[in-house]
Amino acid sequence: MGENRSLLAQVITWMIVGIIAVLALKMFLSVLGVVLGVAGFLVFTVGPVILLGWLVWKAWRAFTQPAT
Repeated sequence: MGENRSLLAQVITWMIVGIIAVLALKMFLSVLGVVLGVAGFLVFTVGPVILLGWLVWKAWRAFTQPAT
């Protein structure tokens, strides 16, 4: 199989495979960066607000319930 193709054809084939691999890696890292960015935003911006709201809600319920 490899003996029938010229060296130039093999070099061009491997260059194309390398370019496709680099593009796939670049796209994967871009998607990973977006996912990590959104996760970081949710954990460090939205998460504390939700936690604070939950704590206030629990405290409100604890102080407003009638004593038994």
